[in-house]
Amino acid sequence: MLLLTVAGNAADGPPYASDTQATERVGRAVVDVIEELRGQGHRIVYSSRLVSPDLLVTLEPTSSAPLEALSEILAAHELTLEADGDTYLVVRRPGVRTIGPGLSRARPASRAAAPETIETIGVSASRYEIARDIATSQFLISRQTVQNMPDVGEDPVRAAQRLPGTAASGASARAHFRGGEQSEVGIILNGQRLFDPFHIRDYQNVFSAIDARAIEGVEVFTGGFPVRFGDRMSGLVVMDSIDADKPRHTEIGLSVFNTSFLSAGSGPGRQWLISARRGNLDLVIDPRYGRPSYYDVFSELAFDVGLRSSLSVNALYADDTVTVVLETEPLEREEARSTTRNAQVWAALDTQWTSDLSSRTALSYTDYRNRRTGTINDPQKLIAVVDDDRDVRETAFRQDWLFKIGDDHLVQWGLGVTRSRADYDYAGSAVYSGLAALYRDQPGTQTRTLSASPSGGSYALYFADRLKLSKRTILEWGLRWDDQTYTGLESDAQLSPRASLLHRWSNDTDLRVSWGRYHQSQGIEELQIEDGISRFWPAQRADHFIASAQHRVSDRLVLRVEAFLKDMQDVRPRFENLFDPLALIPELQADRVRLDPASARSRGIEVSLDGEDGGWSWWASYTWSKATDRIDGRDELRSWDQRHAVQGGISWSGDGWDVALAGAAHTGWPTSDLALIDDGVDASGEPILVVVPGARNALKHGTFSSVDFRVSRKFDVRRGSLSVFLEVSNAANRRNACCRDWDIDEDEDGNAVLESSPDFWLPLLPAIGILWEF
Repeated sequence: MLLLTVAGNAADGPPYASDTQATERVGRAVVDVIEELRGQGHRIVYSSRLVSPDLLVTLEPTSSAPLEALSEILAAHELTLEADGDTYLVVRRPGVRTIGPGLSRARPASRAAAPETIETIGVSASRYEIARDIATSQFLISRQTVQNMPDVGEDPVRAAQRLPGTAASGASARAHFRGGEQSEVGIILNGQRLFDPFHIRDYQNVFSAIDARAIEGVEVFTGGFPVRFGDRMSGLVVMDSIDADKPRHTEIGLSVFNTSFLSAGSGPGRQWLISARRGNLDLVIDPRYGRPSYYDVFSELAFDVGLRSSLSVNALYADDTVTVVLETEPLEREEARSTTRNAQVWAALDTQWTSDLSSRTALSYTDYRNRRTGTINDPQKLIAVVDDDRDVRETAFRQDWLFKIGDDHLVQWGLGVTRSRADYDYAGSAVYSGLAALYRDQPGTQTRTLSASPSGGSYALYFADRLKLSKRTILEWGLRWDDQTYTGLESDAQLSPRASLLHRWSNDTDLRVSWGRYHQSQGIEELQIEDGISRFWPAQRADHFIASAQHRVSDRLVLRVEAFLKDMQDVRPRFENLFDPLALIPELQADRVRLDPASARSRGIEVSLDGEDGGWSWWASYTWSKATDRIDGRDELRSWDQRHAVQGGISWSGDGWDVALAGAAHTGWPTSDLALIDDGVDASGEPILVVVPGARNALKHGTFSSVDFRVSRKFDVRRGSLSVFLEVSNAANRRNACCRDWDIDEDEDGNAVLESSPDFWLPLLPAIGILWEF
């Protein structure tokens, strides 16, 4: 986050008017244009996060006045000049339009603007960019929009759940991207891939550990991402922290979900940010049902190192002490407790070696500990205890390089080295009775005690080449190599070739095609020790093929159609609970099954439309998709398959008011049946009863739907401003089935029969809050 002050009377560049007006500016670095203005004595202050070295001029200015011409150049990137005495500040242009409560699109600078240049354009398909400083052909959301979106807990990671191609329950901040598992989505903050950045992580990962108010924006890849990103095979959520444009800015917030404090500021050659939040759920939930206590702290300090480098130091700390009680009766008590400490520190040095060559060097350290204990005391079904302790420590080095070869050619390369160690200590036991004891081949008791201490390295190399083949066509190809040594597997190195092609059919229509191979190794923290497995599996593989068309119907209306096919091989075995994915100690439940897919496949078509008119914004999308596992020669639906899904929303802003309404509906997720059958007689002639699950995922829950609402009002006060909001999630209190609870009973004739009742995802959740900014 390099903050530069360009002062007058320097003579290290040619006069802007005499030397640059005669040459074409399109394709030149915006930084170079500013440097030339320095030679004329203009005082300009800007941040390298706003005006990065690879930000290029995308249109030829019409004005001959130097500052006005620069303003035109900046406007194409949603930037502008703001006068402060005799100094000009490069800031974000006000008036970014919101398309619905979740998605927004910057106003285009011109309908007939010149095509984006080699570095500023997004070549990959499936790249929904949620940020402030982006091209007009992509999707975006600002931190203010995240705050105003009607989602649980003002969570920036949850914002991705509003995008087409995602599948989410609403209970968790994590989501499935295009049929993949939740663990296949990486979370990146300020260039660092975060290690398990979630609160209440042993019970649905309800919130992320990232403060939405500390985030500048979110960039989401649902597939087709370039080779500089690796070891994830479904998607990425990429975030940057805010840039401070004032000497000091402070926010204090209080809501049902959090008490928060944020302070940020800047000075000559430096910026800083600190955000702290304490969860409030333990204050509003009846203690009889648990105490979810958690907090997180994020800080960043960035400063100049000489004239061409900047150093940023980041730290994220999250702490949870969560107790969950599902059954309060002493004779049937179900209680679990999880304590988690997650400390991550990273430093990054950005250097502009020449006008064409730049690098980023990063060091990071992670110290993570999670302890889970639990007790189930239901003599009619299950008596179980668990003690699960795991520690992870990681040290990593990463370096990325970017080199411009003229205006039409760009190459990138980089490497990464990570050293890791994990310690596992697991003990669990269960005694089954009643219905739980009737499952076929179910032992009456189960005891599992395992420990492991894997250690070793992860290594990565990549190279990417971007070429402008013609005025309207750009090709990007790349190759990535990854390997891991902590797995103990031989010859498991992974090669991942990828290619993307963009063709601008017209000034209003872009066509994109992407193909790529994506591997994902089993993380050192992902050992399935709770299910009795103490070894690692080979890396999984997914081949993505994506075709996308985006058409700007008008300045206020954008249509996007995208088709995708994801073919997955070397899919690692996984464990699921057939009937209750929300079980308190899932690995000891009788309905726990191991799945061994030979392969998996996901395909679909997404159609999205968004528009704006004055203070109104709206958006809508429809997705048809199918996600299957190939098991024992047949295709089985994945448990998060949703054949049809629609999303939509509308918002209005004006006179201090922000109002947003969002809705989602999708085909109910698959589920299974359970049957009670006679399995012969015992030695005394009594019938032997067993319960047998039906074909896995052959049934479906009812349609899922939810309508969410939020209204906020901002007031100017003596010092700063005060905002109040009311938010209602699942405003219609829709009972969306998630699971089914089975039991055994007797009919009028004394015969044993099965009974079941549904359980549901989140009910109506109202929340209020207040925020003071000064």
